Amino acid sequence: MAKIILLTLFFFILSNRVFSQYDFELDDIEGNTVKLSEALKKGPVFVHFWAMWCSSCKDELKILENLNSKYKDSGFVLIAVNIDNPKSSPKVKSFIVSKNYDFAVVLDPVSSVFANFGGQNLPFSVFMDKKGNIVKTYSGFMEGDESSIETDIKNILTADKK
Repeated sequence: MAKIILLTLFFFILSNRVFSQYDFELDDIEGNTVKLSEALKKGPVFVHFWAMWCSSCKDELKILENLNSKYKDSGFVLIAVNIDNPKSSPKVKSFIVSKNYDFAVVLDPVSSVFANFGGQNLPFSVFMDKKGNIVKTYSGFMEGDESSIETDIKNILTADKK
């Protein structure tokens, strides 16, 4: 019995250590702190990395806003991580406000979180289940990708209920 308890404790610690390498705490465009581990308590989290200069990133934000509106009441959480430099922060806020986007937009001005997730090109997204496991990554965006993203959202919401 003691071995089972020790093994369970070991795997719990190991799984938390793996997740903790991805946990982040960043300020949103209003100056509030957003922590990934807190968002995961609500459900699966889609982390979308983008920049103001990236037109396909902004195209994907429109799609993600629609999906967020459709699935946020089911536990889906969207966090958009902007990686522009600090001088662009006011532009980021005015852009998001002008579009009436209803999801967290946080600032990663030195791209440390982007690099930690292994991002190389924009747009780049990471989908995590509510346990903090990376389920899927997405690199680039083309019109039509929204159907596969929506399928992934439905699948993970179903899996997280089990």
